[in-house]
Amino acid sequence: MSLRSKAVLLTVAAALGGGLVITASPAAPAATGYCAKSKLVTKGSYWAELPVTSGGSTSCVMGSGATGSHVSALQHSLNICNNVDAGANDGIYGPQTRSAVRTVQSRAGISVDGTYGPQTRNVVKWRWYSDGGATCARL
Repeated sequence: MSLRSKAVLLTVAAALGGGLVITASPAAPAATGYCAKSKLVTKGSYWAELPVTSGGSTSCVMGSGATGSHVSALQHSLNICNNVDAGANDGIYGPQTRSAVRTVQSRAGISVDGTYGPQTRNVVKWRWYSDGGATCARL
């Protein structure tokens, strides 16, 4: 990763998390940008709606103040598959969604900051659909 990419990532983390958080946990893949929309992602015969960057990467970051279909996709999975209350599926990353993300992070033993990013994406259980029904599973 270039020095410029590291600086951008640190700036994003500081802006979304209210400050820089340094942990001893293993490094996660770097985010490629802000989550900007949601899209259907397939895995075998299943599909799920996941947050993505404007370029389509699922390796994205979002936090308090974010709005849109990408937030709704996260809220849906938090409410249905992760047994946490993210509030209404309103597409607004507010205090209740942030609290739900913090709960999922804490349960998974990863850095607890309430910000959705690559590490959190990997521990969230998503709602996967198929012609035969639906299930909850990690990406």
